Amino acid sequence: MRRVIHKLFFIWELEKEQAWINEMAAHGYSLEHAGRFRFDFDETEPGKYTYKTLFLKGWGESAENIKYFKFLEEMGIKVVCYINYPGTTWVYTRALSEDYPDGIEIFSDIDSTISSLKVFCGYMIFVALFTLLTGILNLWIAFGGTGSGFLPVNFVCALLMFILSGCSIATVIRILVRISKLKKERAIHE
Repeated sequence: MRRVIHKLFFIWELEKEQAWINEMAAHGYSLEHAGRFRFDFDETEPGKYTYKTLFLKGWGESAENIKYFKFLEEMGIKVVCYINYPGTTWVYTRALSEDYPDGIEIFSDIDSTISSLKVFCGYMIFVALFTLLTGILNLWIAFGGTGSGFLPVNFVCALLMFILSGCSIATVIRILVRISKLKKERAIHE
């Protein structure tokens, strides 16, 4: 039986979304498709699958990503679906829990983890700048920049954009701190 759930996860909540999908799998629901706010599940044996979400550079249909998807399949990891964002792809993968009892670890070395985090960080910088500029524009319009007097709707939009930009900047900082820790860890192992 198919179950459709509409749920919002912000782009910086990648790990939270992954944990929720794995919780659904533990309760007997396997992810079959995901959209920006929609998740389609089919009933299955509880705990049969484990899921991993990741961010890749380029479109999902790019030759490099298709090649990478085939590589994952050779490892027993199926690409369930992906969502294209400007210049990046949000990928949902799954594998049999018995094959990956400790969870799917796609980036097994520090350099590939850092590379993945840099892709995600670059996208979050784009989101932060876009929302900041949109907020500034709405603030300008709200205070009569177009000659129409104070517009409360644009003021509210500006505040929302500034909040999203702040969350994006906080995510960038967390990613940069994580990258820094990984580089220190790499230096220790070398």
